[in-house]
Amino acid sequence: MIALTATAIGIATAPMRNIFSMVLVGLLICGSYICAAFFGPTSIIDLAVAILFYNISLLACLVGLHLIGRARKRARLV
Repeated sequence: MIALTATAIGIATAPMRNIFSMVLVGLLICGSYICAAFFGPTSIIDLAVAILFYNISLLACLVGLHLIGRARKRARLV
């Protein structure tokens, strides 16, 4: 569930293409983990999984957007 949530957040953040928003969302993930650690038992592996899947989905979306942009440029030139 953590991985799916982090993936959805990464996919939602990628189209913004703003470094500040990407870093802010990463910090919010860390902040929510800290809040969860205050109220119950959590594992550092949960945080690592969330950050890993957030970064993977963010990178995949940004690469996809870049490839779509390159394909559009090629289509205009042909």
